[in-house]
Amino acid sequence: MKDLDGRVALVTGGYGGIGTAVARALAREGAAVVLTGRDEAGLASVDLGPGEGRALRLRLDVRDAAAWEAAVRRVLEARGRLDVLVNNASTLGVGALEAMPVDAIEEQVRANLLGAALGCRAVIPAMRARGQGAIVNLASLGGVVPMPFESIYCATKHGLRGLSFALRAELTGSGIRVTAVSPDSVETPQLQEELRHDEASLSFASPALPPEAVAAAVLRAIRKGPAEILVPAASGRLARLVAAFPGLLLRLVPLLRRMGARRMAARRRGAS
Repeated sequence: MKDLDGRVALVTGGYGGIGTAVARALAREGAAVVLTGRDEAGLASVDLGPGEGRALRLRLDVRDAAAWEAAVRRVLEARGRLDVLVNNASTLGVGALEAMPVDAIEEQVRANLLGAALGCRAVIPAMRARGQGAIVNLASLGGVVPMPFESIYCATKHGLRGLSFALRAELTGSGIRVTAVSPDSVETPQLQEELRHDEASLSFASPALPPEAVAAAVLRAIRKGPAEILVPAASGRLARLVAAFPGLLLRLVPLLRRMGARRMAARRRGAS
């Protein structure tokens, strides 16, 4: 899928940070963007520039299977096709697992993992009928390495990578390619929330990426369709290699958290 001009691409979590950057990147390439999210005001705030005339904005709660089916029907009625799904919607909870409310645990699992699975389930029939499609799941390096005090978020991103790889194998021969894009920390509202919590220091162990770097990886995933893209590539591959040795990786976590704590302190001083 090298040429995105005229392709129809649905992006979840379409406002704020990565979602907005992905939507704008797709629009610049000529795609007809379907921007979705739960906050209609947030959707309306996204400026897609010259691609605005091709765009649709749909309220979508990714946790709801019926809402997914209705959204896909609406896209097919309005655009006649659906070529790309970018599962970006995500939520985060920081804190010790034993102190985390059950509803906060369930919310992360439903939004980050169940929502992506329901989205894949909803779009596959239309893609299969055309014999082609691209599904990009926004995972995380937090789905490669352990993230203390963000354990449920970490688990959902591990799960999303697993879903992506298993579904890719399941869809062999269908023309549908599934890619996990796994970035390091990104400058998003989520990172600002993590900055409020000393426990989230691991998320600051390396400099945060601009959302546009992740958007570029998503475009690459759509065009080339590899199983996974790590962002940045070098540190991502190193993390994946070390993750093959859990004992070693866990011994490194305290050092990485101390590095992150220093970077957190610097960011807070800069913001004051």
